[in-house]
Amino acid sequence: FELLLSDTFIMNSIQERLQEHLRMHAYEEIAPLLDSAELESPNPLVLQDWPWALHLLSHIYNKHLPDARMLWKRIPLSVKENNAELSAVWRLLQFFWQRQYVGVWQALQSYQWSPQSRPLVDALSLKTREELIDLIGTAYSTVKPSKVASLCGMPQQEALAACQKLGWQYNEGAGTLLVVRKPVSVEHEGVNNLQNLAEYMSHIEH
Repeated sequence: FELLLSDTFIMNSIQERLQEHLRMHAYEEIAPLLDSAELESPNPLVLQDWPWALHLLSHIYNKHLPDARMLWKRIPLSVKENNAELSAVWRLLQFFWQRQYVGVWQALQSYQWSPQSRPLVDALSLKTREELIDLIGTAYSTVKPSKVASLCGMPQQEALAACQKLGWQYNEGAGTLLVVRKPVSVEHEGVNNLQNLAEYMSHIEH
């Protein structure tokens, strides 16, 4: 009985802190919170009611994909088989891992996310879209709005408007955007980011 009360207290405490992070839009804090609580939980039964989908999603948000894959391996098989939202996040993780961005947007937009997960999904969508547009601006001198739309999971007119807000000029005759390119500095951006750009290019060109 005492153990049951302790478990209830632990889960309530975790949920309170989790909801606080969601309210404050401190999405980057969710994965560390749940990682620590999961590993410190004294009773495995507590994990039966664990917010696994949100936990996995938070690692994707932080771009810690290896940690997300390790978490997936720790999740009980019975949970994986009976949690549709968790399966949807796992599908999303695989697309991110393979850098298949069209698939990423299909996975993000095709599932009816729960009210608890929806804010994090929306934040992940916004963050991913901003990062991809930033990379496109680094990788291209000209680009078609349709390509931006496909990579960023948005209608072509919205993609065009988003790019024009960045100062990219649209050539109606050629149907292309003239990109205002961002300078890439090895000193500030680092070799890893340049390698990421090279990997990104290899995926979006095929």
